[in-house]
This record gives sequence, C-alpha cells and structure tokens, in this order.
Amino acid sequence: MSIQAALSSALSSLAAEQRQSAILANNIANANTPGYVRRELPRSERLVAGVGSGVSTGATTRAADSALAAASRAADASEAYALRMQKSLEAYNSAIGQPADERSLSSRLGAFREAMTTLSSAPDNAVAQAQALSAAQDLVGALHAMDSAVSGARSNADLDIQKDVEAVNDALDSLAEVDRQMAQASARGASTAEYEDRRDTLLADISARLPVRIYNNGPGQLVLMTEGGTTIYDSTTVHHLSFTHTPSIPAEARYPAQLSGIAVDGQALRLSDSGSIAASLKLRDGTLPQFSDMLDQVAGRLVDAFQEADPSLGGTLGGTPPKEFGLFTREGAAGWDPGDPDAVPPRAGSMVLGLAREIAINPLADPEQSGGELWRLRTGMGASGEGLATDNSIILGALDAMDADRLYDKSTGLPGTMTLSEAAAQSVGLMQGARATWTDRAETRSSLALEARQDLTNKTAVNVDEELQRLLLVQQTYSASVQVIKAVGSMLDELTQIR
Repeated sequence: MSIQAALSSALSSLAAEQRQSAILANNIANANTPGYVRRELPRSERLVAGVGSGVSTGATTRAADSALAAASRAADASEAYALRMQKSLEAYNSAIGQPADERSLSSRLGAFREAMTTLSSAPDNAVAQAQALSAAQDLVGALHAMDSAVSGARSNADLDIQKDVEAVNDALDSLAEVDRQMAQASARGASTAEYEDRRDTLLADISARLPVRIYNNGPGQLVLMTEGGTTIYDSTTVHHLSFTHTPSIPAEARYPAQLSGIAVDGQALRLSDSGSIAASLKLRDGTLPQFSDMLDQVAGRLVDAFQEADPSLGGTLGGTPPKEFGLFTREGAAGWDPGDPDAVPPRAGSMVLGLAREIAINPLADPEQSGGELWRLRTGMGASGEGLATDNSIILGALDAMDADRLYDKSTGLPGTMTLSEAAAQSVGLMQGARATWTDRAETRSSLALEARQDLTNKTAVNVDEELQRLLLVQQTYSASVQVIKAVGSMLDELTQIR
C-alpha cells in the first residue's frame, strides 16, 4: 500500500469513527426517550480500482424490527380492548352495588317481600302498610338507579368513541405530515430515522384505538387499512373517521336506529374485537343494552305478578287481560289504552323496552298522590271502598305471585324460567360476572402486551452498557488510525531528510 493510500484510509477511518461516536452518544442520550429506536451507522470498504482505500459510511439507519413491532401493536390493541371493558364495567358495577349491598336490586326486592310478609300478618296496620309502600318505592328506586347507571355508562362509552375517533383523525393528519417529510429526506439522501420513530409512535397510538394492517411501500407510500378492509390512509391521503356523539343515551336506545356508528367516506366501518373503539362500541351497543334488557324483564315480571294477584282489576290473565295496573305501573298510570301496544304490560317473557326506567308505584296506593290510599295494598287497586276486603288474601296472593316461576327472554342472558328473587339475583350476578371476566382478561392481555413490548425493546431499544462498549471500540479504532497517521508522518519526515 502506498503512503497516500495508507493516509487516505486512516483519514476516512477517523471520519467514520467520528460519525459513529456521535451516533452512539445520541443513542445513550435518548436511552429513555419513548419511541426512540437505536441508530446504527452502515459502513463498508471503499474500493478504488478494486483496491481498498478506506471506509465508506451510509445514511444513519434504525435497528427496527417490523415483525416484533406488528406483534406489539396487536398485543396493545387487544390489551386496550380488555382494559376499556374492565374500566367501564367496574365503574358501572360500583354504581349498582354488589348483590349483598342494601341498595342492590336483589336486596331491595328481598326487603319488599319481607315488608309484604309483615303486612300479611296485620293487613289493617297502617304502619305496616306504610312500610310496605316505602319498600315498594325503594324497589322501584333501585330499578331506576340501575337503569340510570346503564344510561350513564352508555353515554360515557359513546363519549369515549368520540374521543378515540378524534385522536385517530389527529394521528392520521400528523402521520401524513411526517410521511411527507420522510419522503423529502429520502429524496435528498438524508437519514429518515427520526421520521420513522415519529411514524411508529403514531402507528402504535392509532392501532391501540383502531387496529390496522400496515403496508409500507417506501417513504410517502404508506397504506393503512382496518382489519375490516377499509382504507383510512393511502400515500399521505387521509380518509377521516366520522362519528356523531349522542350526549345522553336512554338505557333502551338501540343502534343504528337511535345511535351513530363510525363511517369512512360514508361507508360503515367494520371492526374486530380489538382496540378501544371496538370495546366502547361493544359496551354501548351490546353489553350494556343486554343489562338494560335484564332490568326491563325483571320490571315486567314485577308488573305481571301484582296484576295477577289483584282480583279487583278488570279481567283475568287467563281470559281478557286487565285494563288496569296493579301496585306497579308504567309511568305512574293507573290504566292504559289497550290499543297502544307500547303501553300494554309485558307478558309471558315478552319485552317492553324502557320499563325499568318507567316503572312506578300505582298512584291509587300512594297517599301523597291525589286519591291515593294505603288501604289499597290490602283491598286491591280496583277496590271502590276500604271495607270490601278485610283479610290478607290479596297480600298472600301477591307473595305467591312473586314466588311463582315466570318466563324470561333467554337472549338477555337470564335463564328461561325462575322466580322474581332469582331473576333479580341473577341479573346483578351476571353484571358482576361480566366485570370479573374482563378483569381477568385484562390482566392476561396486559401480561402478553408487556411481553411483546419487552421483546421489541430488547431488539430495538438502547442498551447503555452495550453502547459504552461500542464507544470503547470506537476509541481503539480511532487510536489505531491516529497511529497510522503518525507512522505516515514519520515516514514522510524520513523521506524529507534524504539528500
């Protein structure tokens, strides 16, 4: 090797190690920066006419792993779904209480039954009558509170959808800008590592809310599709998600007649069971409406029981249905128009949506209402006078009616046949069971997501100890190159001394 070639090789090595040391220092400085991927400097032998003449360096690259990144995004989306379900169901169940809580539906029904049993032993006792009415009002209040909790939880889920949709749209806009900048950097031969970090962070945020399939065709040529096949991003062109938030949602409201879905370019978006958006939609349109249906069923059977047990009402269930309500009514009415199907009480397992919210005490039995009298608890709602019934037969009939097996719609998750007490306990138990199920799933999925993130971190993140070892190698290589230069300098000095 000539002196000139040796000097050129040493100088190129010094330049390469200077760049490498700067990259390693930058890695160490960003070791704790979220989303930062370790940088690497590509190096190769420089050849001139087939002869080695130093070191060539390329643009800075990232130690990325697309397969591990995709696995981490998928695990994060699955975790986000479970955590959203867990958080929402925990909040809902905290509002309605445990089955053994005094305020729970099953406890209120038990207290009402106990008050009716006490009244049966002293049907003329005004205090016992007042206590039975108060217990009935507490039972109605429990149904109202649970219905309100369902409504509030559905409204919160709808609001969460709106927030997630806005976050996805903002991230897509940011992604388009980063993609354009990366394409420009690539066109001028500069490193795109910084833009790739920002892009991956945005993709991870989008995927946790709305899982996507990613097709990376180069800088500025990224394509994102939902798992349902809808394109939401194509080569810096953003297709925004659209959604209309409904601030207040009745527990019995149904999608799509009364609630908005998510659309892209006017087409409904199909979602999988992954990501926080899908979880909120599942809560709003599936899980919580099912809870509402359970409550409506219990309320309906309660209305049925006291209609059946009240002989003072017109007609019988075996023949012409009564045209008046018993102790429990809908929206406080004493009767209804038989021609209005929405006003007729549910029978034989049928469903009347919203009954848990609208159930009320018959005003004829409430002394605080105009014409209301406590003695109707003993004589029946249709009695024209207090002395028409002096025994406890109607009260006992009501107790028997509550203990009778009744039909329930199995689509709500309830067994097909059971008593009112069993239905109340089953309803609260199933709601608590759903919370427990998603708590367990959230724990499992969080563990899997943590493992996936750790695998990605181990492969792409900065290990300070390893970077320091690389710096030592840089130092050694730098020193070796300096020694070469010194040797070349000494040789040149010797040559200049030759006369």
